[in-house]
Amino acid sequence: MAMQKTTALRYATYGKPEEALRLETQELPSLGPGQALLEVLAAPINPADFGRIGGTYGELAELPATAGLEGVAEVKELGSPDTPFRIGQKVFVPSSLGSWQSHAVANCDELYPAPEKLPLEQAAMGWVNPATAWKLMHDFAKLQAGDVIAQNAATSAVGKLVIQIASHLGIKTVNLVRSLDAAEELKRLGASIVLVDDRDAAKAALELTQGKKAKIALNSVGGSSALGLCKLLADGGSLITFGAMDRAPAPFPTRYLIFNDIRLRGFWVSKWYKTAPREDILALHNDVFTFMENAKIGVPVAATYPLEDWQKALQHSQTAGKSGKVLFKP
Repeated sequence: MAMQKTTALRYATYGKPEEALRLETQELPSLGPGQALLEVLAAPINPADFGRIGGTYGELAELPATAGLEGVAEVKELGSPDTPFRIGQKVFVPSSLGSWQSHAVANCDELYPAPEKLPLEQAAMGWVNPATAWKLMHDFAKLQAGDVIAQNAATSAVGKLVIQIASHLGIKTVNLVRSLDAAEELKRLGASIVLVDDRDAAKAALELTQGKKAKIALNSVGGSSALGLCKLLADGGSLITFGAMDRAPAPFPTRYLIFNDIRLRGFWVSKWYKTAPREDILALHNDVFTFMENAKIGVPVAATYPLEDWQKALQHSQTAGKSGKVLFKP
């Protein structure tokens, strides 16, 4: 193949994205056997991306690195014919390569097919948040129609997916938010109860559920919000922490551990991907994407930007009350 270049958002030191990132053009390595040339079509901006660039995420890239933990690409060339992929096929960009770039050379054994039937933007967001929402709802309790679950940060991408999945399964959701500005949107997605996340939220929620408590509570905030979720859990229920937006320590729920035997669990989808067999990942994707296609489920998109407008894109992605995800379309 001719020498291929990529335009990429790169960082050589950890720090604030607006200070650490640089838009660079680089030559890609020649395509070898078992490799594929990818053209990146879309890549979202996730909170985890800021943690990785800032040096606070659970797994950091070797510097210098290309930013972006997920995205969808099209296979443009193959280094050898004996691969399970075809030219023109949509695949997920391996997080090790970075998705905030125009092109990449990937090893085919690190590639996974992306859903062809979902809209491009939804496919680009398919690796992290849908898998997180699905496993949170399937791995920690046997949920069935009529059950109650609770979550904070309900306006997040995971939160909105949980609402939609639960609604289609007949599961009631108690959704805690910073303000009620997005309440109508969450109700349209299928939210049962939407309340401001304050010290009175648990009492108000239990009045609205006629005292029925949650089998699981999904915590991506931490701090005092996590304690509020513990108050909503049924005996033996699980508080599952998968984020810490508050960054403040969560009060230890001594009372609820003793008298209600609640469980404190954690979940990190990146670790699951690293340890799960390939067939388990493919099976999960099949379940999640088929469900999303049939139920017409997705994450709202606020805007898309070219890489050249990366500063505007990052600023938009951090705007409070934005209507959905912000993505790059290289």
